[in-house]
Amino acid sequence: MKKTQKYLLYLSIPLFFALAFFLYNSFFKEKEVILAEAKNNEATPSSKRQGRVLPVSVHIAELMAREDGFLRIGNLIANEKVDIVSEQSGRVVSINFKEGQFVKKGTLLIKLNDSELQVQLKKAQYQYTLLEERLERQRILLEKDAVSREDYDKVLTEFNVLKQDIEQLKISIEKMHIVAPFSGVVGFRDVSLGAFLQLNSKITYLVDVANLIVEVAIPEKYVLDKLYGATINFTVEGMIDNFSAVIYAVDPQVDINTRTIMVRAKYNNSRNLLRPGMSAKVMLNTGSGDINVYVPNQAVVPDVNGRSVWVYRSGKAKFVPVQTGNRTADMLEILSGVEKGDTIITTGLMQLREGISVSASNL
Repeated sequence: MKKTQKYLLYLSIPLFFALAFFLYNSFFKEKEVILAEAKNNEATPSSKRQGRVLPVSVHIAELMAREDGFLRIGNLIANEKVDIVSEQSGRVVSINFKEGQFVKKGTLLIKLNDSELQVQLKKAQYQYTLLEERLERQRILLEKDAVSREDYDKVLTEFNVLKQDIEQLKISIEKMHIVAPFSGVVGFRDVSLGAFLQLNSKITYLVDVANLIVEVAIPEKYVLDKLYGATINFTVEGMIDNFSAVIYAVDPQVDINTRTIMVRAKYNNSRNLLRPGMSAKVMLNTGSGDINVYVPNQAVVPDVNGRSVWVYRSGKAKFVPVQTGNRTADMLEILSGVEKGDTIITTGLMQLREGISVSASNL
């Protein structure tokens, strides 16, 4: 038995070394294969990248005139808007309008209690009649030298003062009748029948909606253009109609914060389609006639140095800095960097790199 175990032990030693040699060879050969593959992979990316072609859409840069306009956001405001307030204190005895009603200029809106003023006016008118007769007698006596000039002047002064008191009472009574200062639409009322109004109490407001003003800020570089009398076209949210207005006023100073200048244009709202407070997308025709290259808005890439575009040249993408000008609804004016006929890349901009191969899918 001992001889058998001894025999097996001698036999297992060479087998162990043979197995260890085999495992050692297998491990290092596999590692060498992996390293060789990695080196091959490092050597091939450039060729693979060179073979990769990115499909993009392009646009051929074209010349356009500035008359096509540029897009700005403006506001519609009322030509006339005023708060209706009381100029006298008094109790409301009648309300002669409905909220949202159109009223003409001079229409009675509110009447305050003027009975006390009417009594004072009646009393002053009686005194006026008596004093007028007295003044006439004094005049006759003065002509006959029966009274002095001083006595006559005292009566004349009393007469004139009373006359002015009557006029003041009439004005006060007139102010108890609050009327519309111009034609327009009445807003919500802030008073009720029987309420006692203090001086300057707000009653309602009145808006002229038949005539609107389009107010828009434009870049300061257009300050020397022919703005007075220029026509602006605009649209409003929720409507497909195109509207137009004529510029009648330009702010004499430039806003130092935004470097823009405010212009106002009149719009005849006779169709009653628009309301004050609406926003307007304004397209302004400056009438300068300048012609420059225009590209789609989405093709221009802003960066820390300004703006640039990707240009398609000989199957490659090239990053070109540009100087921009006007903006229309869909296009942007290029003052330098791009020429007419250049092929501008408009899609896939985030995937582009300098020199990458591209194919124009829409050519």
